[in-house]
Amino acid sequence: MNIKTISVLKHPTERVWIATRDRLPEVVPFLEDIESVTVQSREEKSDGTVNLINMWKACPKLSAIVSSRIHPEMLAWNDYAEWSQRNFECKWRIKPHFFADRIKCSGLTRYEPAMGGQGTRITFDSEIALHTQDLPGVPAVLEGTVSKAIESFVGVLIPQNFRKLAQAVGRLLDTKPSPTKAAPKMG
Repeated sequence: MNIKTISVLKHPTERVWIATRDRLPEVVPFLEDIESVTVQSREEKSDGTVNLINMWKACPKLSAIVSSRIHPEMLAWNDYAEWSQRNFECKWRIKPHFFADRIKCSGLTRYEPAMGGQGTRITFDSEIALHTQDLPGVPAVLEGTVSKAIESFVGVLIPQNFRKLAQAVGRLLDTKPSPTKAAPKMG
């Protein structure tokens, strides 16, 4: 499944780029369904490329039926990203902590000038592969129905979450335009 979505922010490209790359933990208060983003490693290369591994923990509002089956460890993932400043692109892949062998998600996010250089167009392009056969607790007769429901849910959730992230970065830049200190080097 391919998913593509675009967001536009009223902030210059370099500011949006740096905030998204280096300030995700500061963005968390602007994201209602995210508990935390923790930098696991950071490697800065001589060509300006930055490799990051961030661990995300979600805390969505779930119905009682869903929350009885979904545990906190199911709502976390690692985000492996290569940020290329040369062309303001980020190649990434996500590895969920639960069903990692059943969900493959990767993509490319591009940051381009918009609004006469006063804004940023962010294009999120992803490829998602879901392997929903033989799910524990799902009878074979319902696999097709469950598979379609999961794909539909993911097909709406991922672009929606990307737009929420872009909006949250915009709100961060509205309230705290520049970091108080340089991003820590890790790794």
